[in-house]
Amino acid sequence: MTDSAGGAWKRVAALMLAGALGVAGLWLAVGAGAKSGESVRQAGYPQPGDYYKTKIDDVRFAKIASTNSNQVRFKFHSSGNYYGDPDTNPYLKHRCKLDDSSYKTCESPKKYRHLHGGKHKFKVKLIYQYGSGKPQDVSHPARYSWKVK
Repeated sequence: MTDSAGGAWKRVAALMLAGALGVAGLWLAVGAGAKSGESVRQAGYPQPGDYYKTKIDDVRFAKIASTNSNQVRFKFHSSGNYYGDPDTNPYLKHRCKLDDSSYKTCESPKKYRHLHGGKHKFKVKLIYQYGSGKPQDVSHPARYSWKVK
């Protein structure tokens, strides 16, 4: 009888340890910066925005290297292969955004003209959209800020 009771205590101790480790994991995630209501990201598992890297390769103003220009052109690309090559997969598309506008499908190079004076911010990211499904961000946005005098 004592052997089965001892085995039961071992199982109870194992369950208590597993529960304590779960609570400790949650505490570590919150201590690492997760805010109330946010989902906790597990280390080692890529999130959708981590699948590809989007990079701005070149920025050209109408007058080379001058911020007096009201025109700008951005060249960019994305690399990675989670959903295949971004250059050949028709479901992978770049989306661009200037200042407070919404993201719109775009291609490199992307040009903007007739910019007003002041600060501007350009962002470009890669999305995956199959059929009529919801677009999924597969890269974090690449950003560029500048000021037109």
